[in-house]
Amino acid sequence: MTTSAVGKRVPRVEGAAKVTGALQYACDVFWPRMLYAKVLRSPHAHARIIKIDTTKAKAYPGVEDVLTAYDIPSLQKNPTSRGLAVLAHDEVLFHGQPVAAVLAADLSTAEEALDLIEVQYEELTAVVDPLEAMRPDSPPTRAPLTNIDRSEEREHATIESGSEKEQESESPNVTQHLVFSRGDMEKGFADADVIIEHTYRSSWVHQGYIEPHNAIVDYDITGQFTVLGSNRGQFPLRQSLSNILGVPETKIRVIPVEPGGAFGSKIAPLTEGIAAVLARHVRRPVKVMMSRSEDLKASIPSPQAVITIKTGAKKDGTLTALQADVIFDAGSFPGGPVMSGCTVVGGYYKFPNLEIHGYEVLTNKASVGALRAPGAPQASFAIESQMDDMAEALGIDPIEFRLKNAMEEGDLLPNNRAYPRIGLKECLERIAQTPIWERRNNLPKDHGIGLAVGGWLGGMQPAAAILTLNSDGTISVVVGSIDVSGVNTAFAQIAADSFGVSMDRISVRTADTSAAPYSGQSGGSKVMRTVGSAIQLAAKDALDQMFNIAAERLECSKEDLEAADGAVRVKGSPDRALSLEIIATMTVSMGGTYAPIVGRGNTTSPPQAPSFTCQAVEVKVDPDTGEVSILDSYCVQDVGFALNPLSVEGQIQGGVAQSLSMGFSEEMQYNDKGILMNSTLLDYRMPTALDLPMITAILVEVPSEDPLFGVRGVGEPPIAAGAAAIANAVKRATGERMYKLPITAERILEARGKVKKG
Repeated sequence: MTTSAVGKRVPRVEGAAKVTGALQYACDVFWPRMLYAKVLRSPHAHARIIKIDTTKAKAYPGVEDVLTAYDIPSLQKNPTSRGLAVLAHDEVLFHGQPVAAVLAADLSTAEEALDLIEVQYEELTAVVDPLEAMRPDSPPTRAPLTNIDRSEEREHATIESGSEKEQESESPNVTQHLVFSRGDMEKGFADADVIIEHTYRSSWVHQGYIEPHNAIVDYDITGQFTVLGSNRGQFPLRQSLSNILGVPETKIRVIPVEPGGAFGSKIAPLTEGIAAVLARHVRRPVKVMMSRSEDLKASIPSPQAVITIKTGAKKDGTLTALQADVIFDAGSFPGGPVMSGCTVVGGYYKFPNLEIHGYEVLTNKASVGALRAPGAPQASFAIESQMDDMAEALGIDPIEFRLKNAMEEGDLLPNNRAYPRIGLKECLERIAQTPIWERRNNLPKDHGIGLAVGGWLGGMQPAAAILTLNSDGTISVVVGSIDVSGVNTAFAQIAADSFGVSMDRISVRTADTSAAPYSGQSGGSKVMRTVGSAIQLAAKDALDQMFNIAAERLECSKEDLEAADGAVRVKGSPDRALSLEIIATMTVSMGGTYAPIVGRGNTTSPPQAPSFTCQAVEVKVDPDTGEVSILDSYCVQDVGFALNPLSVEGQIQGGVAQSLSMGFSEEMQYNDKGILMNSTLLDYRMPTALDLPMITAILVEVPSEDPLFGVRGVGEPPIAAGAAAIANAVKRATGERMYKLPITAERILEARGKVKKG
């Protein structure tokens, strides 16, 4: 078979539309008879709602209606999932939680009427610090919860249960306590020649996408909802809305549109749920758009973590024991990445004896979501800082120390499940050959080069695809996944490769939920391995139908046929062939003698295919101001097989940029009352191109066991290691170990004793 596209550097098919502004996003859509809705948000992090008076707002000229949770009896009063918390009922749990909504014909009127809604609150104690929240005598952050929904966490990482145990907690705010253990901890530390223990803290971080959450929903006379929003999973969104509205999924049609960035967010229906409830009430289309400030206050950012690690090793560098407490601040709703964080802490290196306690803790802050590999950047910062300090104490090169202890195929994760084939050691060996690492011992004063490992198990989920042969011999592929990262280009490459045709003969389209085959969220580094595999199977099904036709017409065996150069032909006899156009004529024209060619591909969850990365960063630290400048960055990543190296490198560079930003810049700052203090981009510091260096991506290909060319997930692993690499580089530049992210100038000066600690 002719390989036409797979493995080639192909520009993204939607790239031109994006750079010219032609691509339509949800925020660009406006429907006839549409009303705008603006949301009144709680000024408190924790309070009881005593009374809401909407009389003045309803009387304001141009206002169609004002609704609260008390006007919509069907809404859940104490939901366990943020997606089901449409409007607050009786109690607000975080600063910025929706309390009421104004409907008007124009946005300005809706915004003006918000100020006329009168709400009487009884302010309650806001629990902000997760360590304080874990105390048995801590005030509860909310009413007790049962039947907690953890579906969003599973969208990103499928971690099979193993030997871990779940324990109850004495604190009302600890909603999950996992314990992973094996071996003999006492003996493990007794055998160690070096023991180090530290606590590492990571801050809340926003995903930083371009397009804030927004949605438009219509409700027609037949009781049908039509939904279009900045969401990256139309089938999970339909399911969530079905739960919110109490209607069958057949009554909800979700139209897919590419979101303006997501990076782990845009799963929970933060705007879709409100818009749907309001649309049903007024029986008109309703549009809800978060402002940038609202999105920072009330979306689902990446969580704060407090991780304490104690490790031991022998003089020869052999690790003996790991003990860790992994605490994630989940905010006001369950959903912290505790399982993932524990897996990362104990999943990079061989610890024969380990004990890891993982805690999900509720506080009165916005509920958390994913920022690419949820939990991995925080956990990698902790374990990779620890590994560098262990190597230094033992007098062993950091890469040599890691190579000696790095996980390999067959080694056990914390849950005692064995790793499949992985490429961690190959990444370490390759980063050692890069120019950045080779010059680490020959740097100017105040410069430092550090490295860190990152990894991600990836998600797994069933998926389907449909493929049809058109009358002109071209091929249409229909999927249900939303293209967030350029996957449709790779889908076209897979189809083109299967049929031996050029990519311009392939069309890939994401249909809406009324016509598309099933697909899960576009996230978890799983879309290529799930939907891509379904496309490959659909192509195989279609080819089998074509081969049946060709075998009959060419009077040969199916086994003697191949698809190449736009035709089905006899191997070794290219003149004995039927072009795809001829086969199409036989199947779709008037009086056609064969059934239309429709290939279907359905996949179950694919085998686990963990992906690892190793990143090296050079920094300069100003001795007077403490400012950190990032001068160079390399990322080596095992991608299994690069279907489109150009797109893969872009995904890696984007992930590294976000990871570096977590290391030196980004931090959501809450005061002791749970109020977000930096809710604009003037105060919340996201880096620009001027703050970041050229990021060199190097691809390592250790094929996974995946039937789709041995690919691995690409989008999430590169965010795991950059912040830890910055911390290790700063240590080499200054001699100071930094235990909190981001590593700001102020914190460096505090560590050096040049300013008083706040």
